[in-house]
Amino acid sequence: MRRLAVCLTLFVFLFTLLPSQAPAGEPLTPELTLEMAVERALKTDSSLKKAKKDLERSVEVKDYLADRIDFIPTGPVPSSNAESVFLNLTQAEISRNMARRNYTAREDAVVLSVHQAYYEILRYLEKVRVAGLTLENRQWLKQVAYAGQRAGTVDALGVIQAETSWANAKTELESAQKFLDDAYQKFNQIIGLSAKDRPVLVDSPELSPLEVSDLDVEVNAIVTSSPTVWSAEQAVELARLSRRLYDFTNPNVGEPYEVKEIDLKKAEITAGDVKEQMAKQLRTMYYTAKQLEEQYAGIVESIRLAEENLRVAKVRFDVGIATKTDVLNAELALEQARQGLLEIGSQHEILKMAFKKPWAYGSSGYN
Repeated sequence: MRRLAVCLTLFVFLFTLLPSQAPAGEPLTPELTLEMAVERALKTDSSLKKAKKDLERSVEVKDYLADRIDFIPTGPVPSSNAESVFLNLTQAEISRNMARRNYTAREDAVVLSVHQAYYEILRYLEKVRVAGLTLENRQWLKQVAYAGQRAGTVDALGVIQAETSWANAKTELESAQKFLDDAYQKFNQIIGLSAKDRPVLVDSPELSPLEVSDLDVEVNAIVTSSPTVWSAEQAVELARLSRRLYDFTNPNVGEPYEVKEIDLKKAEITAGDVKEQMAKQLRTMYYTAKQLEEQYAGIVESIRLAEENLRVAKVRFDVGIATKTDVLNAELALEQARQGLLEIGSQHEILKMAFKKPWAYGSSGYN
């Protein structure tokens, strides 16, 4: 017994020395700026890690094939595999450059996806706030209807309408909360947090105009720098080289020369289509962004007006010449205007980023 007592005492003493642990499963609520979220995502994204490995692999293949080149043919070389070896090396060089561009493009896509996910949470937070105020408003109107029914000023249909309006508002709030939870899940997955964590987002989108001095020049510059366009143009060069190195003296060639001509034409058509489609997309983005800028100015003015209406409603309520319904309606109108401002601000910010790097917009996973 004495030995048991000593062991128990020792166990308790050692247990008290252990550091206290946070409750298991407690959600984390770290404060995150956009910059911090981007840094986390760039370290976490698995496709970016894979793109880096693809780049390393392409370098190894290119170096390996370069060591096997004895000379660079300027035309077909009878009874020699010099053409195929050189074509392979050219393809490997293109693949290496493409892997490098793909890695950069994937970085751009990760950055854009973080912004999209970040702003999506902010939008749904605002939607939850609006839905909560709407429910509060409908709850009050339901109580007013009940009081009117008791006083004989509201009939049964009026009560049913008030109850239905309240029920719809309750459903809207529940739906907005579910969408918010889903937005948190997507965002947390991107930056490497647990699905149940609820980071506090401290940045908000602030609209600054998309400044373009010459749209045609800007569009051409962006199209030219696109990894997608570059890849299509390299396919043209490779097809042209394959045609130039065609060996008419080799009886074992599996395709006629005319096929090389067709392949080149196809590659040229594809490259032209890629350029044209991207240029159209960029112009659409630009004009959409400009429309949002015009709407933004109008909503800023509507917020100013809504703030003044709320101030007046509160003053009138305090002196007894306005009802609580008037105040609740003014509060709701103000929050709805703020929600609209956040929607336009976030859309505009994403469009600006997508205009500068459209290849990121197409592969960010939010379109």
